[in-house]
Amino acid sequence: MTALELEKIFNRSISHCFSKRKWFLVFPVLALCGLLTVICRVISHGAGQWMQMSLAFLPIFLCGGLLLGVGLVLTRIYHNEVKGITMPYFQVIKAAKKLFLGIPHLAVPLIFSYLVLWMVLGVFYLLRSIPHIGPFMSSFLSFGPFLLVLGSLVLGFLSLVTLFYLTPAAALKSELRPQLAEEVFRGLGQNPFVSFVLLLIGLLPLLLVVGVLSLAAVVTQILYIETTHGLTIALKWFFIMLPFCALLTPAVVFFFNFSAESYALIYKRLQKA
Repeated sequence: MTALELEKIFNRSISHCFSKRKWFLVFPVLALCGLLTVICRVISHGAGQWMQMSLAFLPIFLCGGLLLGVGLVLTRIYHNEVKGITMPYFQVIKAAKKLFLGIPHLAVPLIFSYLVLWMVLGVFYLLRSIPHIGPFMSSFLSFGPFLLVLGSLVLGFLSLVTLFYLTPAAALKSELRPQLAEEVFRGLGQNPFVSFVLLLIGLLPLLLVVGVLSLAAVVTQILYIETTHGLTIALKWFFIMLPFCALLTPAVVFFFNFSAESYALIYKRLQKA
């Protein structure tokens, strides 16, 4: 991978992300993801720590499945645009319907793995609540929750990696096979440095936009949103979420455009090797 190749695929990904039709395609999916996040946030309001952790991570894996679906369509559209092929979006979505049926095969294992970690964490909370000896035991067993939370973060990162590399690998196939993930990660392992660098570059605009928007949301919460009952909080976060998702849309389109370019670049290197 040379600097010129990287510059070329980055600029081409940017040039194809400012499309109103793509924004209208992606925004409803992001709004649905935002709605799931708001619902989980409201439910966790006033709940115990164990339930708060579950509702903090669960939207990540649920939204991962939705984003994988829209990513498959965006990758197909981008592939047609680069090759100069004009095809109605409805036709692209219709052609990818078999791929949508395979999304649960990839999303469910991550969700199930997280639920297992969450249930094991509940055991530590039960031990901590034992009268008299609970706090003493929790001091020696604190490494357990640390490892379980770390495992949840790793699963969240794995969900991002899956979106970045598995989406372009599956987009042009007729069906989404569970074995495809193993094949993709085996190929990435042959050149982990390039794979990691491309992932960081693809995530950089997304993380930058999310960071700025999250900072604005936190400041708004501190300065404007009052702590009241759950319904009022839900409405306020819902109406903050809408412009949040709208401003995030171009970064999501770039993420999938660049993922398609990155996968094609790595695939060409593997063929030459």
